[in-house]
Amino acid sequence: MFKNFLPRTIFFRYLLIIITPVLLLQIILTVVFFDSLWIKTNKGLVRALAGEINTLVEVYSDPKAKKDFDFVKNIFENKLISKIYVLKNYKLPALEKPLVYNLYDQLLNEELSREIKAPFWYDTKKNTDTVDIRVSTNKTVLQFIVQKSRIINSSARIFILWITIPSVILLIISILFLRNQIKPFTVLAESAEKFGKGQYVPEIKPSGAIEVRKAIIEFEKMKRRILRHISQRTAMLSGISHDLKTPLTRLKLQIEILNKDHTLDRVKDDVLEMEKMISEYLDFSSSQETGGTIQFDLSNLMTEIMHKYSNKKITLRCNEKILMLGRKQLIKRCLYNLIDNSMKYAGNADIIVKKNNSNIEIAIEDKGPGIPENERERVLRPFYRMDKSRHMSEGSVGLGLSIVQDIVNSHGGTIKLTDNPKGSGLRIALTFPA
Repeated sequence: MFKNFLPRTIFFRYLLIIITPVLLLQIILTVVFFDSLWIKTNKGLVRALAGEINTLVEVYSDPKAKKDFDFVKNIFENKLISKIYVLKNYKLPALEKPLVYNLYDQLLNEELSREIKAPFWYDTKKNTDTVDIRVSTNKTVLQFIVQKSRIINSSARIFILWITIPSVILLIISILFLRNQIKPFTVLAESAEKFGKGQYVPEIKPSGAIEVRKAIIEFEKMKRRILRHISQRTAMLSGISHDLKTPLTRLKLQIEILNKDHTLDRVKDDVLEMEKMISEYLDFSSSQETGGTIQFDLSNLMTEIMHKYSNKKITLRCNEKILMLGRKQLIKRCLYNLIDNSMKYAGNADIIVKKNNSNIEIAIEDKGPGIPENERERVLRPFYRMDKSRHMSEGSVGLGLSIVQDIVNSHGGTIKLTDNPKGSGLRIALTFPA
């Protein structure tokens, strides 16, 4: 469950590892600060103010000391409280309940209730700089205008500033450091993706931590082994093909000379089958080496392909310009193989080419015998023949769909075989990244 909320990339996962303890530390420090320093300090300030107000109220309420009220009032106005007014024939308004989230109102209400026994009222919202406090004494109300700085400690802002700035600096340093550390991973992943698609990948210079360097070195070793294997396979099959084609050509000529009475027709067919098999082997061996990666118009390619089948029962739906990044000759070979299969076993084909935001889809539908669902995965394997369902021509070795799958995978795409939704037959859908 927790894994679903984790970032997808290693960069943000590492960043989360750094940010989480910093945030927890800030939260703990903030709680401790507000509990032990800010709240207690402000409570002391409000308590002192409440005591001063209570003193003035007692002086004013005491008939014996009332004559000294003006003197005491001037002292408090000059040193402690900004303004003090005497409101005669004034009734206190109803005191609103202090808001839960407003700590100033809570502290003020608590301390005034503790120090002052007479009815009181206060307002902290009307003015941003001052607090209005009023206390009832018989038929007279004493009004106290107090600067908010007397009851609010400004150290909270300084504290927040001091814990925020280092955190931001730490975050920036962490991002810069992580980018440099993650870069070798990114280069390795991109190189592996390109190599898996059969594209040229330059040699990666080992960098980063020891583990990353080791992974890069092993990737380069693996890449060289694979390239050497592919080169050896291609060279071997090309050599075999070259060595076999010459005697086959001579054999065909001899058969043509000797086959005047058509007694050697079967031998001639066998030679032709051998040529087809050799060509299919070569197609399979070179399926990763034809052409470079370019951007081309898929709709133009489809139009070019359709010229070959101008006299066949083939329909094409591709009305828009579709740009595709890949190896054009391989895509062409892939489509030729699929269309040839449809014409061989069904005699017809419907081709649908479309593009959405993220994918390019090429679907080839026919009304042939189809492929059973349990056989669809197997027919994509090299050298697999489906003799029972589809009568393979004798010159085929079962590499047609394997070549198609190899080409599609090398372009980062997928191939899916399903029933034709329009009736009996087969639907082959190729999906490529747009």
